[in-house]
Amino acid sequence: MMIKPGITELDRCVDSRYTLVSMVAKRARMIGNERLEANENNAENYDTTLNKPVTQAVDEISQGVIGYVRSEAIARARAYEQEKINAISHFEKEKTNDLKDEADSDPFDDAAELNAVDVALSAATHTEAKDGEF
Repeated sequence: MMIKPGITELDRCVDSRYTLVSMVAKRARMIGNERLEANENNAENYDTTLNKPVTQAVDEISQGVIGYVRSEAIARARAYEQEKINAISHFEKEKTNDLKDEADSDPFDDAAELNAVDVALSAATHTEAKDGEF
C-alpha cells in the first residue's frame, strides 16, 4: 500500500491520473531493466535494500526528477518552428529580390526612360522660351 507521496501530491505533477499511471509504469519498467543489467554484470553485489521499481518511480515523479511531454505538443512545436523557418527564408528571399530589383531599376539606365526625360526637358525649355522667361 502506497502512503507517501499521496495521490493529491502526485496529481499536481501530472494532468491526469491516466498520465500518472502510464509514467509510473514506463519508469518502473526502465528501472527494472537497469537493475537487471546491473545484476547480470555483477550478480554478487545485488543490493536487496533498494526500493521496488514502482516506489522509486513514484518518488522520482513527486520530486520532479522525471516529467512528460505530450506528443501533440511536440508535433505542434515542430510545425511552429518549421513555419518560422519557412517565413524567415521567404522574407530573406523577398528582401534579396527587392534589393536586386532596386539595383536593376536605375531610372536613367533604360533608354526609353532617358528619352522620355529628354522630351520632357525639351518641351519645358521650348514652353519657357515662348513665354520669354528663359
